[in-house]
Amino acid sequence: MVEEFVDLSGLEALVQSQEEGIEIEILNEQAKPIGLKIRVVGPDSDRMQKAVRDVAAEFAKAAADRESLGEAREDDSDARMVAILAKATMSWSPNPKIGGSVVPFSEENVRNLYTKFRIIREQVEVRAVRRGSFTKG
Repeated sequence: MVEEFVDLSGLEALVQSQEEGIEIEILNEQAKPIGLKIRVVGPDSDRMQKAVRDVAAEFAKAAADRESLGEAREDDSDARMVAILAKATMSWSPNPKIGGSVVPFSEENVRNLYTKFRIIREQVEVRAVRRGSFTKG
């Protein structure tokens, strides 16, 4: 009798690639590179999974605090995505300059960049959430 099996090594490589992250070259509205590259992990990476859990807890606590104060809040989905992407972003290079000031890499600065420049956030988001972005080839 011949034993049958399924080789999952390709999936292992995909998970490893997501842990290492990919570099995204940011484009302007005319699809031309602006010189900024952002490295982000994939949706199955430990870092992304932790980001999702941490942001869920952060927003749940904020909602509970608001409720106890009787405050209402608009939909937080954009802010949640920005927060998750900021935690899933590993680095950028070179440091961008905004309003004449150089902005060093930090989670808070990434969050601010993604909030201020939707064109950058959307490019990172579309690549970070798709497993296909992390396949080698």
